[in-house]
Amino acid sequence: MMIEKKFVEYDEKVIGEIREELYKIIPKEYFQERFGKRTPNYIKLLLIRETTGYLIIRSTEPDEVISTEIGDKEVVVIPSRKLKAREKLTGLLLCRKFGVVHPDLEYNFIKQAIQLANPNSLVFGDSVTEEREAIGLPARVLYEWSYSLRPKNEIIEELTHNALSEEGTMWDKERGSYRESLYDVQYVKPGVYFPQFIVFPDITPEGFLHVLISIMKTTRYGAQTNVMDANMRNYVVAIALDQFEPAISSYMLSREWNKDKVTLENAREYAIKKLRECSKVVISSEEKTNEKLKDNNKENKNKAELKRNLQDLLNLINDLLNDESKLREVYKKLLNDSIAYLIECKIIKEGDIADYLKDLDIK
Repeated sequence: MMIEKKFVEYDEKVIGEIREELYKIIPKEYFQERFGKRTPNYIKLLLIRETTGYLIIRSTEPDEVISTEIGDKEVVVIPSRKLKAREKLTGLLLCRKFGVVHPDLEYNFIKQAIQLANPNSLVFGDSVTEEREAIGLPARVLYEWSYSLRPKNEIIEELTHNALSEEGTMWDKERGSYRESLYDVQYVKPGVYFPQFIVFPDITPEGFLHVLISIMKTTRYGAQTNVMDANMRNYVVAIALDQFEPAISSYMLSREWNKDKVTLENAREYAIKKLRECSKVVISSEEKTNEKLKDNNKENKNKAELKRNLQDLLNLINDLLNDESKLREVYKKLLNDSIAYLIECKIIKEGDIADYLKDLDIK
């Protein structure tokens, strides 16, 4: 067995303990030891996103939300990039906190290939923007589009805005009349639920934790975030494990939803039920659904699998967030893996690493 070279010093004992706890929830075979060739094993994460403030989701129309027709109803759509972009930015802030990203790197602005050697670029995907030969890293996490369960007309509110003068009024002192700069904007109301799936086609344990923490620590989405409330809360409700990706999407959940009232609880139960119909193993926090899994799969589920509970994963993440010394080791391990992978892919040279590490501010 080849001994891998260490470019960044990290505490192997801490990493081993974190991995051991994670493997109790998600089997080791669904992760990579280090970034390399992919296998058929997939982790599919089910989220329920709840709006906790007004949300603007728009694209080509400056005053209308993005929507589409599904069957006999029109629903609101959140494109994957509008969710991923915010969470990738949170991930970058985490990397800066622990000094594992080059100080000159800015979001979506990377000058040199060696600056790609950071955890956020490797996990979320990135590319060099200034060099003549564009270099890109494919994402290790795949975001899907999200569709509302309820029709657009039930969850949208249209508000009228105006452009005030310097005095803070609508009065135009030069014309001696009121300004006519009124315009309407469509908002998604608070209390709306959007199911969404995020897929991991082979990722390291540390990369997986980085994405989950980025999701849980992001609260502002959509347009005009500088004047909006923290407008979304993300609930991790289930994880599906399978060989090859389970054939289910937020679109399918929205299409088959047939209840009049949407609550977090019935949206969670419905989405998990649909996920179970097409997935080999589903891990959730609900004892009732765990018992159903046990009854329906006695022959191909062992006791260890049945005891897995999503709450254990959430507890592990909370423990890391409350213990910065351990979380720091996670990010140093991710930095080491990022450097090793880029060298293996011949994107950067090993001889450049010493100078690169001197530019970082590793905590």
